[in-house]
Amino acid sequence: MILLRLFMIATLVFTMLSVSAQVEEKIAPENQKTEEARFAERLAFGGEIGLSFGSITYIKLAPIVGYWLTDRLIAGLGPIYLYEKYKYYDYETSMYGGKVFTSFTIIKGSGAGGFMGLGNIQLHIENEVLNVEKYDFENQRLWIDNLLVGGGLFQPIGGRAGISIYILFDVTQNKYSPYYSNNPVFKFGVSF
Repeated sequence: MILLRLFMIATLVFTMLSVSAQVEEKIAPENQKTEEARFAERLAFGGEIGLSFGSITYIKLAPIVGYWLTDRLIAGLGPIYLYEKYKYYDYETSMYGGKVFTSFTIIKGSGAGGFMGLGNIQLHIENEVLNVEKYDFENQRLWIDNLLVGGGLFQPIGGRAGISIYILFDVTQNKYSPYYSNNPVFKFGVSF
């Protein structure tokens, strides 16, 4: 009788270990998928498109990819391309480069208990590095930095999508900057 009980207990223990091992094998890939899903959920894509036609033609393309480090802090980067043509001065130029940015939400305004029904109020900083044409010499180009600092509003429009409106100040004031003598700079962007 004792041998039968020991045999049944041993069989039960080995069965539980076997089942437990099988469960752990199934959980490991799901955890990995969950971590990948969490990473993908924290990514944000979007950017800026600027268009103006008339005596001055202005085209700006600046896609971005960002990552939500926390629920309030996002950082990212992206390429930039600018084209300008001045009809009455017979001058046209292209600028290209990249930027890094970060935004911090100081007041969360969306969702339950939001701040007066507004979107999220954010502090924003970005550094653009652009290759520009020197307009005082033919065919010479140089790299410049544009440090833009300010704040604005991020308005969610459903799911992860949102619209951002920023008022930024060009701190560097480089004479070759597209923002030179245009403080403040207004930026409008979309992200999803």
